[in-house]
Amino acid sequence: MSLAPAQAHEAYIGPSSEPIQLSAFLDSARHVEAGTEERRPLPVFAQSSAALPTEAREVWTCLSADEQESIKAECRVDDLRTMLEDTIHDPRLMGHVTRTHEASVYAIYETAEPTKRKRKRPTPADPAHEIPEVTALREKHEAIKLKCWPLTMHAAPFIRPPRQPDHNTLIYVKQVGTGPTSEANSEDVLVFVTIYTRVSWGQKIPTRASQHVLLASQTLGDLFEAIPCASNELPEEIRDESGKITGFTAPRRDGDMEVDGGGGAVICIEDVLYGDGQSQDDYADKVVRLVQSLPESKRGKLAKGPSMHDTKLSSLTIRLHEPYWILHAGNCEHFFSISSVRLRHPSDPQAGYPLTTQITPPLLDFCRVCTKVPAVYSIVGDIRLGESPFLICAPCWRGMGEPKDGAEVLVVPLPKHELGWTTG
Repeated sequence: MSLAPAQAHEAYIGPSSEPIQLSAFLDSARHVEAGTEERRPLPVFAQSSAALPTEAREVWTCLSADEQESIKAECRVDDLRTMLEDTIHDPRLMGHVTRTHEASVYAIYETAEPTKRKRKRPTPADPAHEIPEVTALREKHEAIKLKCWPLTMHAAPFIRPPRQPDHNTLIYVKQVGTGPTSEANSEDVLVFVTIYTRVSWGQKIPTRASQHVLLASQTLGDLFEAIPCASNELPEEIRDESGKITGFTAPRRDGDMEVDGGGGAVICIEDVLYGDGQSQDDYADKVVRLVQSLPESKRGKLAKGPSMHDTKLSSLTIRLHEPYWILHAGNCEHFFSISSVRLRHPSDPQAGYPLTTQITPPLLDFCRVCTKVPAVYSIVGDIRLGESPFLICAPCWRGMGEPKDGAEVLVVPLPKHELGWTTG
């Protein structure tokens, strides 16, 4: 499948950086803070004044308290932050800003791409019916003299509508970890990880699924267990004595990816396979055997490493923005990249790591009877529904009643997107 330019841009991960050894990164940060005989100590998270020459800092200290306060007041952006927060929290002001932006984007597209299909024209509010607060905000925006403030037709290539990965199901940062290993110290390194999955309609296109923050002192197993995935909630089969599937039950809710994932997991980083170590023959051994069965010209240089639960992130050598691979629950694949690595700032959370900062809302299938609410069951083998499997919501299925004539009908519960989304 060939990708359009916009799709290829969204699917692109990289370019990758040079190899970074996380333990060496921490050591270098410590040396910067400790200083040497030739260079004075420099706090990593110091204000910019700490990096100034001694003469410049002495000039500041020589100023009177009134002069220092005057300069601080001139450099503050508290008024801008207050105005932004007030606008966001007021639905009427935010609605005006949104409609104005949509009208500007529409005008840009109409001018830059006159041959494209017509978009729905936004309808701005009549100024005569505006409330005084909206009028004051509009006049304040119109009085801005910056030439770069208004959008021009040259902005058309850089504007796109919001997509599913741009949304976030979380309102606050979710603390996944518990126990001593989830607590940070003053010298911990934060590792920012982005998880990708393939879209169902195009296997060549990865899309962002979630974003997480881990401590370098945590393990790859901690990362794996923090990833929300619908494969963790697949129903469990009920079989009779002959091995025939007779029904399904909802999955257990007292476990994590390792327990509910259905058969193991493996993470591949820089050609090293880290299995879950839950059995003597885990996924890492199976991938190695699979690679060795390929013709020699097609074999990769994969090697089995220690268990993911015994491998700390600080022991790894990684590359930023390099896609790495996760396989679990049979054939469920994820890709992940490390977007940045830095020391923990004093304002960062003290405990609860790994943190989940973003989860892309899942796309749910609607009930095919009422077409109004998401389906919760997949019905297999019911001739009354016209197709099999058939997606249906709980009220509509109750309204259908029990199947008659002894038909063998399977009711398969669909994933509820709870494990990892709303629970730990």
